[in-house]
Amino acid sequence: MKSNYKVQSENAKLKFIEFDHIKLAEKFDLEYDSEYLYIYFVGANYRLGMKSGVIQRIEMNSEDNNLKYIDAEYNEVMSILDLFDYSKDIPKEQLKLSGNFVAPNGIKGVVKGGFAGGGSNMFSKYADKFSQNIEKLEKACEKLGGKKINSGDVGYIIDIFKCLPFMFVFYDRDSDFEPEIKIFWDENVLDYVHYETTYFMIIYLFDKICELMEV
Repeated sequence: MKSNYKVQSENAKLKFIEFDHIKLAEKFDLEYDSEYLYIYFVGANYRLGMKSGVIQRIEMNSEDNNLKYIDAEYNEVMSILDLFDYSKDIPKEQLKLSGNFVAPNGIKGVVKGGFAGGGSNMFSKYADKFSQNIEKLEKACEKLGGKKINSGDVGYIIDIFKCLPFMFVFYDRDSDFEPEIKIFWDENVLDYVHYETTYFMIIYLFDKICELMEV
């Protein structure tokens, strides 16, 4: 049997085939050709088959310097397609960032209370991996095009999409406190994606950072 993740991913791809791809390209300033729509997501370019629904990450093969195409996994697929689906009925001129970064419970449209952007067990495993590895963490963020900010022990603004930045601040472990990650989105992020999708994006980003820290 297929997993629920696989089923959801395949259904989303089938839905994408029916989208107005040219309209999407114009809205998000994306390149396209006769077969593919192209988009940037977390440090890499992707191609989306407009007829097939296939979604692949484009990377350079270090052995022969040729391009290779890697099938996107669940968090990549759902993040990219939710951007297209969720915002498809919002005119381009109305789809704008505020420039104001806020913790998750400060996002416009979110009911106040609950998770406030720090101290969540959801990110504790990443905080542990980042701890005592400041130099590797910074290098990984910079490989993803991150812009360093003067906050915490490490702070970066990283583009999830070209149109959607994300900010996180990391406080390393000391004698009194455990390591902690605080996350921030533009307060208008819910004009672009569902609230749940912001966590697909964060998990993918942090997994990618951890991967780059090991290189």
